[in-house]
Amino acid sequence: MILLISVFPASNIRTDFNLEGFYPESDSVIADYELLEEEFGRDDNTIIIGFKNDSLFSKSVLKDVEDIAQQLKQITHVSEVFSILDTQEIQSSAGELTFDPYFDLDSMTNEDLIELRSELTLDPFIKGSLINTSGNATAFLIRIDEDKNTFSNRNRIISSLESTLQEYSEKYEFHTSGIPFFRNQYVNLLNGEIVMYIAISSVLIILLLWYIYRTIWGVLFPMVIVWSTLLLTVAIIQLTGGYLEIMSSTIAPILLCVGVADSIHMISKYDDAREAGLTKHSSIIEMLKTLGSATFLTSLTTAVGFATLLTSTVMPMRRFGIYTAIGVLIAYVITILFLPVILSKVKQKRIFDEKSGAFYPLLQRWLHKISAINRMNYRKVVIIGLLVTVGFAVGITKIEVNGKIFDDVSEDTELMQDSQFFTDNMSPQFPMEFLIDTDEPDGVLSADLLKRVQQFEETLLSYPEIHRVIGLHTLMKEVHRVLSENEKIDNRLLPLPDDDRAIAQYTLLLEINEADELYNLTDFDYSKLRITTLTDDAGSKRINEIRDQFRDEMVRLFPDETVIVTGTTVLSADLTDKIVYSLAWSILLAVFVITLIMAGLFKSFKMAFIALLPNLIPLLIVGGVMGFAGVDIKPSTAVIFTIALGIAVDDTIHYLARFRIEYLRRKALLPSLTATTVRTGRAIIVTSLILIAGFGTLISSAFTSTAMMGILICTTIFGALLADLFVLPSLFYWLKPKLKI
Repeated sequence: MILLISVFPASNIRTDFNLEGFYPESDSVIADYELLEEEFGRDDNTIIIGFKNDSLFSKSVLKDVEDIAQQLKQITHVSEVFSILDTQEIQSSAGELTFDPYFDLDSMTNEDLIELRSELTLDPFIKGSLINTSGNATAFLIRIDEDKNTFSNRNRIISSLESTLQEYSEKYEFHTSGIPFFRNQYVNLLNGEIVMYIAISSVLIILLLWYIYRTIWGVLFPMVIVWSTLLLTVAIIQLTGGYLEIMSSTIAPILLCVGVADSIHMISKYDDAREAGLTKHSSIIEMLKTLGSATFLTSLTTAVGFATLLTSTVMPMRRFGIYTAIGVLIAYVITILFLPVILSKVKQKRIFDEKSGAFYPLLQRWLHKISAINRMNYRKVVIIGLLVTVGFAVGITKIEVNGKIFDDVSEDTELMQDSQFFTDNMSPQFPMEFLIDTDEPDGVLSADLLKRVQQFEETLLSYPEIHRVIGLHTLMKEVHRVLSENEKIDNRLLPLPDDDRAIAQYTLLLEINEADELYNLTDFDYSKLRITTLTDDAGSKRINEIRDQFRDEMVRLFPDETVIVTGTTVLSADLTDKIVYSLAWSILLAVFVITLIMAGLFKSFKMAFIALLPNLIPLLIVGGVMGFAGVDIKPSTAVIFTIALGIAVDDTIHYLARFRIEYLRRKALLPSLTATTVRTGRAIIVTSLILIAGFGTLISSAFTSTAMMGILICTTIFGALLADLFVLPSLFYWLKPKLKI
């Protein structure tokens, strides 16, 4: 009944992606961004559509531009549409400014249009925005109503855009970009992949279970548990106001694999008891007594590992941590409640038919050989294991913290190719904003300040990653150019006025004409000045380096003003540092808590060390692989370490729990270790194969980081398997701990 009720909220789960959501509301980075939003509006509410045509300045093409723009303006929740035909020329008439349209298609000849092209490519407010320097590429800027800028509304807008452009697709190759477009397309692609992960992982796990166990029940019982777990977890996310986002995409394969692992260990113990001659009822009791607590400990430690992400200041990491922890505990509850009931109903003596194929006999022989190797060469095994781990760990020094806005999307996708079109032909679409606060009304109407801003522009443009800089000084130079009767000269070649009175006069003329450019670059009382730059998606490492390098220049140029650096690019760059700090803290906390649990289980800190070392080995290996492979730490890869720790601890606890039972029975170390390696080793190997199958599906992802996550987690699983089968028992043989069980 609970599962049926869960279907409705689960089916209504929503998805979203916004960078502000990564930060708590009290964060200073968000406060700076909200200041920009309050004064000048958001920098992420514009969708851009562009195309290239060598005959752009012909009447036929421009007529199409006009028709397309008119249709785009009719789309619901679109507040404004700007095309090249909406551009205005600043002109002077008897000492007054006028803003006249550049275009009059009805009266202009083709020769007029060709001449106009050279003028437009000199206009700093048009060049790089609505036209490229060659005059053969143009763009439409589509502003979304800020109050309606939601995921669902953006989806409707994008759908309407595609429908409108379809009519002209045979004439022009359109490219769409912009932060809101990217966010929605990213999430839509992510949604499709979540469904794909679940489907492909389920099929692979079903095939693997059938190959290994050869019974319908051996496939059906684990899959019912994991599907029920996924359904309930998604329902809880929806009912608690959560939604699917960047990091949520890996919750499905995690829960899919964890749920199957729990059920396999439990069913394997039930089958062992039935094989030993116990009745069905006694076998169920034996299963619950011996593995119920072990499965609870694995679920608890895995949940603790993920729950430590609650200490993060990065909100999606916190949500990912708590929802994954809840899902892991749900998997345990369903397993412990569902299995005893269903096992009591089936007529078969065994659920898993381990003797019907060649897999288990072969596995049994190999486990006996592994046990002998550990017993006879335990020192060599531990030393070789540690040397290999140290060799991999050297790679950790090569790991860099670096994340891009478009980081997770493969370069060969249409989304990335469209973005590259604007980088090559217009300007990149990643804004870095500067707010200069003079704290005085009319404080920005200063020739001295604007000259300092111009010097700062020269500093900014000296970085190849920064392509375009627009500020009040740009507008004042344009007005100065017009009033100086130098209309045909690039305004970059003209100096700014030296007199504050000239700046005030230019501002008054702009006010009279209600120039939008003025109000986009300064606030209502002229105390704050805005500088907008467009940068490459250079990565957080490079963006932070640039910020550090021009910080001294900002202090030198603006000693009496407050300068705030913000914008979508800065939000993304600042996020990675927070992720690293949060990740390091959560991993240390998880290791500490798990160590306490191990020490409490065996009442020995030596045992806790023996149990912990094999769990650290996979973490060091995966960190080294990331370093040697050049994989940066970013939002999508940061959680790999938490996932790796959770997976590694599972097998270790199952091994130690089984060893505890065998030691209670045999009262001797050597036979207990042999029996544990052979019996629990089977379940550990099978669950590892299933985990690799489940997480291996991520490798097919269109998101490069998700694909890399699949590779790295599979590497972790393999490393954890070797550590638990070789290093863990060898440590027992070498250290011979005094057991207090």
